[in-house]
Amino acid sequence: MRAVLARLTVALLAGAGLVLAGPGAARASDTVEIPAPTEGGISATVEFRRAVVPQPYNPDPNASSGDRQCLLRYHQYWATPGCGGFGLGVRLHNVRNQPGYLAGLSSTGGYFAAYADTARTFGCLRPDGSFDHDTSFVVRTEQQPLSPVYYEPDSNWLLRQFRTYPDQDFGPPFFVNFPAVEVSCPEGMTATQYGLKVTNVKVTIDDPNVFGSTTWSTPGPFYA
Repeated sequence: MRAVLARLTVALLAGAGLVLAGPGAARASDTVEIPAPTEGGISATVEFRRAVVPQPYNPDPNASSGDRQCLLRYHQYWATPGCGGFGLGVRLHNVRNQPGYLAGLSSTGGYFAAYADTARTFGCLRPDGSFDHDTSFVVRTEQQPLSPVYYEPDSNWLLRQFRTYPDQDFGPPFFVNFPAVEVSCPEGMTATQYGLKVTNVKVTIDDPNVFGSTTWSTPGPFYA
């Protein structure tokens, strides 16, 4: 199997105003409601979506099309079929009632950022299609930065959306397209990604004018 060993990166997030979601586990394609840090503040809805778990797993790190695609094309902001990944949608609520918004202020926060812990389980399928757990291993990241979807996590672009469309809520979208992982299987077996687990999701902004210096957080887990 030709593939490139994934290089894992660890990003540590420090932020004020941490907000935790309520109890209970969220699953793939589910949403989590995260309350505002203070009464009258901004709450958030976080959605885990568009997860891609390649089965079988046979990525081509140099492919920009096809079933083995790992390279993102121009303006592609979602996971590739060869390497897999997921998307994260965020909607912010009660923004229009914030003092800075009512005063017509611009944001000083620049871009929203998002982070998550990820765990991908790999292994081999027997000829009958069953998973051989003796071959399984897990590739993990801690607080991996999520990639922005175009300019949409720009805090001032989001403020313009709130002001242009007064009957809708908006928020920053993100995604992850994973690097390829080397999976070696015995003869007659097929490499596969057995599953994906995403936990400890955080979305953060440091903006004293409108959005506040806040981190919205949910432990998950999300599964795919």
